[in-house]
Amino acid sequence: MKTLTVIGAILVACTLGAAPAHAESSTQVGNAGTMALDRQATQDSAGRPLIVGHVITKGGEVSYYIPRLLVETLDAQDKVTAECMGFIPCTVGPYDKVYFEEPIRAPGPAYRVSIASWDKCAGGQ
Repeated sequence: MKTLTVIGAILVACTLGAAPAHAESSTQVGNAGTMALDRQATQDSAGRPLIVGHVITKGGEVSYYIPRLLVETLDAQDKVTAECMGFIPCTVGPYDKVYFEEPIRAPGPAYRVSIASWDKCAGGQ
């Protein structure tokens, strides 16, 4: 639990532009390794805005159960205008790469996406 609090306090996030061909990534320290987000803003088949990407774990002995994503909509001055919490409905294990899609509920010119929290599933302390 202490690790979750520390990790929550040091979230690393990158601004995500609305251009579908431009992917962004960020990395944050996990329990015994790192988790990286590779993602991009795009649209689904009906034209609704969507974040797609992968959670990638590098190292560690821990599985992350139901990682929760924080999607922040930014205005032209990079100020947060809306927040939405989503989740990846699976376990992300050590040295894993898991695909995700998260609908954007409040469209805007740019987005910031981070892993807000997760539940530890196995191993570690």
